[in-house]
Amino acid sequence: MTLIAQASSYPYGISSRDPLDLLERAGFTVRLSPHRRKHTPTETGDLLGDVDVLLAGTEPLPAEALARGLPRLKHVARVGVGLDGLDVGFCIRNGIAVTYTPDAPARSVVEQVFALLIGVSRRLVEAHEGLRRGEWNRLTGVLWTGKTLGILGCGRIGRQVAEIARAMRMEVIAHDIVEDHAWAAKHQVRYVSLDELLAKSLAITVHLPYTKLTKNIMSAERIQRMRKGAYLINTCRGEVLDEDALLTALTSGHLAGAALDVYHQEPYRGPLAKLPNVFLCCHQGSCSFDGRYQMEIQSAENAVAFARGETILPERIVWLPGMTAPAVDLAEV
Repeated sequence: MTLIAQASSYPYGISSRDPLDLLERAGFTVRLSPHRRKHTPTETGDLLGDVDVLLAGTEPLPAEALARGLPRLKHVARVGVGLDGLDVGFCIRNGIAVTYTPDAPARSVVEQVFALLIGVSRRLVEAHEGLRRGEWNRLTGVLWTGKTLGILGCGRIGRQVAEIARAMRMEVIAHDIVEDHAWAAKHQVRYVSLDELLAKSLAITVHLPYTKLTKNIMSAERIQRMRKGAYLINTCRGEVLDEDALLTALTSGHLAGAALDVYHQEPYRGPLAKLPNVFLCCHQGSCSFDGRYQMEIQSAENAVAFARGETILPERIVWLPGMTAPAVDLAEV
C-alpha cells in the first residue's frame, strides 16, 4: 500500500522541494494543500479519508476533523511548535502519533522581535510611510542600551531574546513558571514576579504557548499595570492578549506603542491597524527562508522516521504509541 502524506500546512515544499523529495524517497505520495491558505476543520477533514500522515500547520484540528481520518491516520506531524487547536487527547485515545518541530522556527521569531521592538520604538514605519507621501519627518525614538526589557515566558525563544538583549547592554528581567537560575546567572537575567515585570519594563515581549493558563494573560487589568510609556510586543499567540484593552491603552497614551505578529482573528482587520504607534505583521515570525525550510524538513524527517519505526529526536515528540504519558501537560493545552 502506498503511504499518503497530506499537507494542510501552507506553504509546504514550495521554496524547496527537499521535504517532498525526502518523503517521496521514503515511499510517500505527497498531496499539497488545495486551498493555498489556512484550512478550516471541515476542509482538513475532507482530505483525510486515505491519509497516513498529516503535515499540519496552525489550522484548528478538533476531534471531529481528525476522526474523518480514522482508521488509517496514524501520525500528525506539526510543521512548527504550537499545539493549540490540535486535540492531542483525541490523538492519544486513537493511537495517532503527534510530533512537532519546536526548535526550527525559534531563531526566526527571535530576530523578528528585535525588528518589531526597534521598528515601533524608533517610529521607522511612520517615517517610511511619511516619506512615501513626500514628507520628511526625522522622528525621535528610544535608545535601548541601558533600558529594561521584560520577557514573559523564558523558554527556547525567550532565552535567545534575553541573550541578544544583554549583548545590546539592555537590562533584562523575566517571568516564567519554570526558572533556570544557572542560565539566568550566566546571562545576567533576573527572574521577577509578573507584577514587577509589568511595573519595571520599558518593553515587554511575550513568548508563551496558548493554553488554559495563558489565555488573556495580558488582560485589561495587567496592561493598565504596565509602566506608563512602555511598549508591548507579541509574537506568540493572539489569544494571550486582550486586543480591546491594548487599543484603549494605546489611544489613551498609557502605552507608547505596540508591535504584533499574531491576533485573535487572522487575517486581522481590526482597529489597531489604524493607529500610527502600532507595528503590525501577518503571523510571519517563522517566515525566514531558513526557518521555514527547517520546519518543513524536520516535519518530513519525523514522518519518515515514524513510518520506518526509527528513532525520532526526543525534543520533537509530543506523544507516540507506547508512551505511558505525553511529553506535554494536556491539562494546560
